[in-house]
Amino acid sequence: MKTLFWGSLVFFSFFLLHIAVWKIKLPHRQTKAILFILFGGLALALCGFVVFPFFCFLGVTAPEGPELLSVALFVTAFTLAYMITYSAIEADSPTLLMIRTIAAAGDKGIARDDFFATLSDAVLVDPRLRDLITDRMAVLAEGKYRLTGKGRLFASIFTNYRALLGLGKGGG
Repeated sequence: MKTLFWGSLVFFSFFLLHIAVWKIKLPHRQTKAILFILFGGLALALCGFVVFPFFCFLGVTAPEGPELLSVALFVTAFTLAYMITYSAIEADSPTLLMIRTIAAAGDKGIARDDFFATLSDAVLVDPRLRDLITDRMAVLAEGKYRLTGKGRLFASIFTNYRALLGLGKGGG
């Protein structure tokens, strides 16, 4: 019970800080800022629990010993789950854009040519390339996109995982 209480309190306190920061000014590197806020908040909370082990809030005493690890794992799991969700919110996914385009056409539907004209590379591909460059996973030099070390590491995680599952390099 203590892990649930303190883990939720820590996560949602710094989640609200993240929302407040976004209301003031949207950071250039949003994912990095969220990770900094949520994991920085976790570190501050854990230090606070160690320095003030007698602290009590709403009748629940501060976690100590193995409970600290449980709170850290709880907040880490919520943070990583939120990061996956946030990436879908941050930039519209191609599937979401397709669904919204078809839904906007209503019962009459949308002609195939109109559908593909609406969802061009400028809408689907270019924003993701800009995100890769912003996150320093790729660079554009001499008219060519190249992965950085960070981008190669990130790509290798998914490539190796797909190979482990026997899925090959392509999608689906």
